[in-house]
Amino acid sequence: MNKFLLVPVIVLVVSLLVGVALISMSGSFYGGKIAVLRIKGTITSSSSILEQTVSPEAIFPLIDKIESDPSIKGALIEIDSPGGSVVASREIAMAVRDMKKPTVCWMGDIAASGAYWIASTCDTIIADPLTLTGSVGVTASYLQFVGTMEKYGVGYERFVSGENKDAGSPFRNLTDEERQGMSRLVNETFSFFLEDVRGNRQLSDSEIDVIKSGDVFLGKDAINLGLVDELGTWQDAKNRIMNVTGLPEAEFVEMQKSGFSLLDLLSAFG
Repeated sequence: MNKFLLVPVIVLVVSLLVGVALISMSGSFYGGKIAVLRIKGTITSSSSILEQTVSPEAIFPLIDKIESDPSIKGALIEIDSPGGSVVASREIAMAVRDMKKPTVCWMGDIAASGAYWIASTCDTIIADPLTLTGSVGVTASYLQFVGTMEKYGVGYERFVSGENKDAGSPFRNLTDEERQGMSRLVNETFSFFLEDVRGNRQLSDSEIDVIKSGDVFLGKDAINLGLVDELGTWQDAKNRIMNVTGLPEAEFVEMQKSGFSLLDLLSAFG
């Protein structure tokens, strides 16, 4: 080959290799990838095949993948959940909060209680005007059958290693001391939840006074309470994360959890 032709060929090959590398790193010619992470269903400590749930064990690997993939520039997190387990909600919330890449949350029909706890850790929260959100609070309850047992002559023989070991048993009434103890646990958990949301959202005392009632709010009202940053659609949320990451165009990549529920199987047959 003529040496004068060799240089242009080398330049062309190098240019192609650089182009392929840039495409690999960015995910497209125009920009990078945006991860779509969906948090839907009741928040539980472990996955269930009987209903749609979301758990830390399902979410953690997806967050790790988002953080470790250099072609992913940010995360669009869709939340449609009524909440659930306190500990599981907090675990997911902390994982989202610790993400290094930008996060934009879009709330669907409902993002309440523990689901709002997760949303509060995102950089930006966008909700539909009719999204149900808030419900910042903690509940604890149990059924009690003492009256029914007495009616049918059923007794309860009590053998415990400690005085309060069977507190909350449906077969006997709570003592005043046990009732106070359970109330203390609920209130302490609630204080932890409330202060975390306050810090995540930088809420004022007046805003805290309103949301600590545990009320559920529509998105159009939640924005006035500092619970939401913007009102908008799913497309608005997509535009927002592109703006935040500075991408003129992006490929939105679904982050899929492993396994499936019975609900998924029935939907597939449907």
